[in-house]
Amino acid sequence: MEQAYFSSEVAKSLGVGASTLRKYSSALEAAGYHFDRGLNNSRVFYQKDIITIQRLLRLIQDQNMPLEAAIELAIKAELQKYDQTPAETSELCERIARLEQQQETLIEVNKELVKELAQYQRWMKEKLEHQEIAIRDRLLLNNMQPAAIKREPPKYRLPSLFSIFRSKKNEATFN
Repeated sequence: MEQAYFSSEVAKSLGVGASTLRKYSSALEAAGYHFDRGLNNSRVFYQKDIITIQRLLRLIQDQNMPLEAAIELAIKAELQKYDQTPAETSELCERIARLEQQQETLIEVNKELVKELAQYQRWMKEKLEHQEIAIRDRLLLNNMQPAAIKREPPKYRLPSLFSIFRSKKNEATFN
């Protein structure tokens, strides 16, 4: 997008007053030159407009040309930039047609990408839901299993040396 300038900026950059810029702009418009307008109906200047006004100022100041003649030459110079041979015009039309076709192709590709993205998002949502369900089921199953019975490990006592002799003595007496 081309940079737009307001009249105060243009007047300052050209070294003229705002009233002088308005006078020249109004004269250019009266001769058929078109300026874009802003929200409050003020003129919006683009680079091509600034160049045209610079050309007008040079013709008036450097060549002492009357305003009407300078305006006519400035507008003619601006229009000559856009004069083209039929071959150039045909070539531009072909390029525009190709660009329009490419743009349509890109629009279709973008539509397909949006569809695929929506499908992918649905798939991811379902996948996450399935994972959440699996986690929930696992937690439920873990909570449903009976609590493990806590058993104390058996206490093994090692017999003392006296108890071993006593048991052997008792065995000997019974035999």
